[in-house]
Parts: sequence; structure tokens; C-alpha cells
Amino acid sequence: MSHLVYWFGNRPRLLIFLLIGTTLVPAVGHSDTRLPVVSPRDADMDAGHLDRIDQVVAAGLARKQMPGCVVCVGRRGHIVFRRAYGFRQLKPENVPMTVDTVFDMASITKPVATATSVMQLIERGQLRLRDTVAKHIPEFGQNGKAKVTVRELLLHQGGLIPDNGLADYKDGPAVAMEKIFALPLIAEPGSKFVYSDVGYIVLAELVRRKTDKTIHEFTQENLFGPLRMTETG
Repeated sequence: MSHLVYWFGNRPRLLIFLLIGTTLVPAVGHSDTRLPVVSPRDADMDAGHLDRIDQVVAAGLARKQMPGCVVCVGRRGHIVFRRAYGFRQLKPENVPMTVDTVFDMASITKPVATATSVMQLIERGQLRLRDTVAKHIPEFGQNGKAKVTVRELLLHQGGLIPDNGLADYKDGPAVAMEKIFALPLIAEPGSKFVYSDVGYIVLAELVRRKTDKTIHEFTQENLFGPLRMTETG
């Protein structure tokens, strides 16, 4: 697994990943699900036009908008362009970007993994959108949160703060969840949109309570595994 986070001061910043015009369809029935690589001409594309991507990326690197990136272009079930640029790590030393670098896509986890897991449980009848979270996690209902629903957390309308302090996580997951359950609301549930990492941490805990699996374990078994997304987690 590649190390992808680079640092400015004491805060991590993510590398940029570009995926242009790609259709990634698992090759069901085959042990190797990777898309074949062909020349642009074989996919009815103009190689010269694709080469202009080099100029666009070079401009971004020169402006220091990113330390590096991977650009992958797919067409009709084939990869026609895949190049690595710049660096995937800057500290403590520069490490060149490679096309097989695994990227931390951060908040993409929320819709792709957590929300999808919750919707799978709804499809199975284990949850309902209108359920209060406290119905399944009683501890969450304290300090005015008893009426917050699953739907409201999914839509970032649960009235929770965007993020709690990093110090709340220093003593491990169990203590961290206790501190999240004790948080008060900052808005009336359903009244407005406030993007909240905290809300999705609660949803991940909801999946764990209903399945006895962490969000990673559940998605490997029910989402990424069946899709053969072997480098996603």
C-alpha cells in the first residue's frame, strides 16, 4: 500500500487524482479484472489530443497546485492513456509518483462506502430512513439528539458540528464514540445543511451495531469485494 499523504506544517494534504472519461466495468468471470491497455488509435482516439494532457498537468505542477498526480483515460473498456507526474510524497523526502499509487480520497468514503452500506441495510429491512438514530444507538440520543434520523445524518442535516477535536480520539475508538454521543446539537435537525464528519462517523457506528462488522469489513464483504475493487478500502 503506497503512502500518499504529504505534509505542510502539522496538517496532512491529499494528492490530486485525475480520472478522465473512464468507464471501469469489472470483467465478470475472469480472474484478472484489470482493463487492457491499448493505443489511442485502437480506441478511435487522437493520441496528439491526449498528449496535451502533459501540458495541462505541467502547468498545475509549476503553479504548485499539486505535488503530483496520475491521469488515466479509458474508452470502450480499454485504458488508452495512463501517466504519472510529479511526486506522491514530499516529506521527509521526494518520492516519485507511479501509476499504481493508491490514493487516499478522503471524504469520498462517505458516499461510496458509508452511505452505500446504510442503504444496503435499508434494502434488507434492517434500517429505515425515518428511524431515529437513537432507536439503534440509545447513547446517541442524549443532549437533544433523540429525534435525529438516519435520513438527516445521510443528508448532513442532523444538526451536528462539522468536526470535534482531534484530542477526543486519542484514547481509542470506544472513548471517541462516547464523546461524540455526548455532543450537543448546533442546529435543529432537518433545519439546514451542515457538512459533518461527525454525522458519518455515527453512521459507520450504526453499521457496526447492526452487522457486528466495521465499515471496512462490511464494505469489503458487501461492496468492494463483489465489485472486485481489490485496492479500495
